[in-house]
Formats: sequence, C-alpha cells, structure tokens
Amino acid sequence: MATFNRIDHVIIATADLEDATRLWERNLGLKPDATPEQPLGAGFRVAHLPVGDSFLELIQPLGESGRFAKQFQERGEGLFSVSIEVDDLEGAVAYLRDKGVLVSDPETGIWPDSRIAHLNHTSTHGVSIQLIKRGQ
Repeated sequence: MATFNRIDHVIIATADLEDATRLWERNLGLKPDATPEQPLGAGFRVAHLPVGDSFLELIQPLGESGRFAKQFQERGEGLFSVSIEVDDLEGAVAYLRDKGVLVSDPETGIWPDSRIAHLNHTSTHGVSIQLIKRGQ
C-alpha cells in the first residue's frame, strides 16, 4: 500500500504576489522564507510562507500563456492545489490507478530534486491534488 505522508504545501493563486504576501503576514503573521522566486520556465512567481513543517505557496502568473496562466484565467484567485508528499511516487500512482483514480504519469517538478504526479479533479471532488516526491 502507498504511504501518503503529509500535506507538503498548499498552492494559492493570486493576481498580486506582493499584496498577497503582505496580507498573509498582516493577518496571520506568516512571512516568506526568502524573496519571491521565478522558477525557470514555470510562467509564475512564487513566495513560500512556512506553516509548521509545511508551507503555503503563493503564486502569481507572469503572462497569458502556460498551464498555470490558463487555469488562473478560468478559476481566478484562491486555492489552486494541495500537494501531498509521498515516499514512492511510482508506487503511489500505481496504487491509485488500481483503485480507478485518474493520475498523470510522474514527471520532473519545477523544484530541484522533485517529481510530481497530478490526480484528475474528477477523482477528488473537484480539488486539484498533486503528489510530490522530494529527493532521490
């Protein structure tokens, strides 16, 4: 059986990263752990706000094209995705597929030493969920 360890992070889409970062800090005292980043080829800027052993990932699209920009145009600001950490990404994908869950093939994530797979929203009551494996 696959092991789903913890919520790694929650992704929140925003039209204005600086404003969103100030809002989370003012309201909940959550501060970014570094200056906002722009992952190579991702099409968005991101800020990480640590919460315990997890974090909120605020993301802002940088243009009109790309997977995130398209979804942002359709859905707007708010909860974008929940990322669940697994020890064995291929095993988790196989386990879920055996249960009839629609899951993408594992792929390289945007962050160093990460791999991800996406669960289809039809298998999750409309919630966008990604599985993430960090490290080797």
